[in-house]
Amino acid sequence: MSGNPQTITTMEAGFTVNPVDAEEFWRHQERMGPVAAAAPGFLAVIGGPIARSPWLYFCGKWQTPDLMDQWYHDPKHKPMMKAAHDRWFGACYIRKWRLPAEGEPINGPVFCETAIAGDVAAGADKIASLLDQIDEALAEFDPMPFETMTGQYERQPYQFVGPLQEFPQVAPVRYMLLTHWKSLGDAQRWLRSPTMKALGVLGTVSSTISVLITHQPGEREGLHADGSQREFGQSPAASWRP
Repeated sequence: MSGNPQTITTMEAGFTVNPVDAEEFWRHQERMGPVAAAAPGFLAVIGGPIARSPWLYFCGKWQTPDLMDQWYHDPKHKPMMKAAHDRWFGACYIRKWRLPAEGEPINGPVFCETAIAGDVAAGADKIASLLDQIDEALAEFDPMPFETMTGQYERQPYQFVGPLQEFPQVAPVRYMLLTHWKSLGDAQRWLRSPTMKALGVLGTVSSTISVLITHQPGEREGLHADGSQREFGQSPAASWRP
């Protein structure tokens, strides 16, 4: 991990919770929040329901890849991870991304996080109408299919998350639109689109583009052969194969 530029790092994850263990999981999740926040390099933890999806979103942000790696190995974190992978989660996938360093050539894939910060939560009808606009518009921009578990995809090439639960809280209400792109140019064209401007109906819009972090073979449990993703359990039946 130390070979990566030391830029702000994001863990992008989706998970489902086994119903029989849900109460225990959420209790421990709440307890671990302040523990993670006290760790070196911690920036934020973010989560929430994903529209039109069986998954829940989870994201951690750290100042650098090395400091995120340090939290991974923290003895206070290890028991929580083991219980989640062994019992609490029905399924889970994890990818890691970081901001490009200054002047770094950017090759695909890239991860685009678009945040919308508002004062009040939007109604279900407004969200549904906005998602219909995104569905129609994205077809012109060739996003990557949104992969969850290996070979499994969301029905739409994005995830729309929210209202978010996050620490620290940065706005009364926030949503996130998550997309994957084959190149920086593709992502930038989407960010200049009228549909992206239309997201302003929910609040103030800002976007961040990150590049993929890969691990060495065998470095992590559940790691893909190419080091790009970890996963555990079985994909939800509602996922879709394109």
